[in-house]
Amino acid sequence: MTLYESLAQRFIDDIVSERLPIGSRLPALRQLAQQQSVSLTTAGKAYGYLEDRGWIYARPQAGYFVANRSEITEFPALSSHSLTPRDPSQFAPTQGYDSGLTGFAPLGTSLLSPALLPEADLTRTLKRVTRRASQSMFSYPESQGLSSLRQALSGHFREHHFSFNARELVITNSCLDSVRIALECLTQPDDAIAVCSPCFSGLLDLLTTLKRKIIEIPVTHEGIDLAALEKCFAKQKVSAALLSTTHLNPLGISLSTQQKQAIAALAYKYRMPIIEDDVYFELSHQKDKPLPAKYWDKDGYILWCSSISKVLAPGLRLGWCLPGRYFDQFYGHHSYTSMGVNSLVQACIAEFILSGDYHKHINKVRPILQSQVHQYRQFLTEHLPANAQISAPQGGLVLWLRVPGMDTNQLADEARKVGVDIRRGSCFSTHQDYNDCLRINCGWPLEQTVDGDSAQVQLKRLCKLISEC
Repeated sequence: MTLYESLAQRFIDDIVSERLPIGSRLPALRQLAQQQSVSLTTAGKAYGYLEDRGWIYARPQAGYFVANRSEITEFPALSSHSLTPRDPSQFAPTQGYDSGLTGFAPLGTSLLSPALLPEADLTRTLKRVTRRASQSMFSYPESQGLSSLRQALSGHFREHHFSFNARELVITNSCLDSVRIALECLTQPDDAIAVCSPCFSGLLDLLTTLKRKIIEIPVTHEGIDLAALEKCFAKQKVSAALLSTTHLNPLGISLSTQQKQAIAALAYKYRMPIIEDDVYFELSHQKDKPLPAKYWDKDGYILWCSSISKVLAPGLRLGWCLPGRYFDQFYGHHSYTSMGVNSLVQACIAEFILSGDYHKHINKVRPILQSQVHQYRQFLTEHLPANAQISAPQGGLVLWLRVPGMDTNQLADEARKVGVDIRRGSCFSTHQDYNDCLRINCGWPLEQTVDGDSAQVQLKRLCKLISEC
C-alpha cells in the first residue's frame, strides 16, 4: 500500500467506525500535510483517492466533507416480468415535463442552474464566431454537421479514451432528436421497443408520438435484467432496444463495465440495433468517466446518442449520433427531415471545445455537482421519514426517492399548489410499480435565491407535505 493509500485508509476506518460522522469537515490539504508529516502531493492524492471512491466530497471554497455512502438496496423493480408489448399512449400518464409551468421550480426538470453555466465564456465565443462566420448563415448547413465540430467532438472524447472517426458522426438538434431519427429509420409504427424500467418520461412521450409499443426491462441498483433483455431478442419480441447505460434517469446508476460489454455482445449475437441514450455521459461525479456500451461495440449495432443539453446550455439544441453500421439509413433520414443543424451554433460549440473552455467547464462543474447531490441527500435524510429511501448516484443531476406506501401522484398535485414541481414515479413506466417513488433535480445550489425562493425552501415544503401525507 502506498503512503497516500495508507493515509486514505485511516480516514475510511474513521468513517466506517463513525468517529468521523457524515457531513464532518476534514482538515484542509496544507493542514493535513503538516499533521501527518507528508507532502502536499501525498495529501492531495489521499483526498483524491477518497473522493473517487465516494467516501468524501469537495465543496468549492469550503473544503472536504464526509459523504453519505448509504446504499439503496430495495428500490422496487417491476413486479411483473411479462414481456408483452404495451402501448405507452394508453398506460403511461402525461404528467412529466410541463412547458407551461411558471415561477421558480428547480426540483422538476433535470437541468443545471444557469449560475453554473459558463455564460460569459459562451457569449465571447458566440461573438467571436459570429464576426468570423457571418456568411455561413446565408446558406444551408452541411447535412452531416460541420467538419470542425465533428473533429472537435472526436478529439474531446478521444481524451477520455473513447475514440471514433469524425466521419462516423452525425450532428443533430439534440440527443432526443438523435433517438427519434434512429427509431424512425430502424423501426415502424406498432413495432415493440425494449426500454429500461423505470424509463425517462421524455422517451415514453417520444415513443407515444411515434406510435411504438414498449417492453420494459427491469433495472435496479444492481443493473439491468440481462436475461429478460436477451429473452426479448431471442424470441424476436422487439425490433430494437432503447437503453440508457450511464447515470440513468431517474435511478442515477450506471451499468457496470461487464453489463455494457454484455449488451454489446447481445446486439451482435441477435443482430439487434440498440439505441444508447447517453445524455449524462459527461456528468460523472468522479474524475474518470464510465465508458459507454458503444465502446465495446465492434460490429456497429449500437447507435450512440448524446448532446450538450445537460452539460452546457439546453437552449442551444445540439446533439449527435454515432450510428455505426446504420450510418446510411440514419444520415439519409436526418438529411431529408431536418436539412441540417444551425451552422452558427455548430461553429460556436466547435470553437468552445477547441479553445479548451468546454473541458474547463466540465472540470469546474463536476465537483460542484457532486457536492450539491451530497447536500441534497443529506438534507433529505434529515427531513424525510425514517423509512424513506434515497438513491446514491455516481453521476447525473437527479435523485430517485421512495417513501413506501405514499401516493406520489397525489403528492405531486399537492406540491404544485405550493409552487413545488416534482416528477411522480408513474411518469417513468406503463406499470404501477413506482407510484410511491418520485424524482427531483439537484442541479440548483440549495441556497441560490430566485425571486425570494430557493431550492432549499422548496425541499422544506416538499418534506413537510410528505410528512403530512
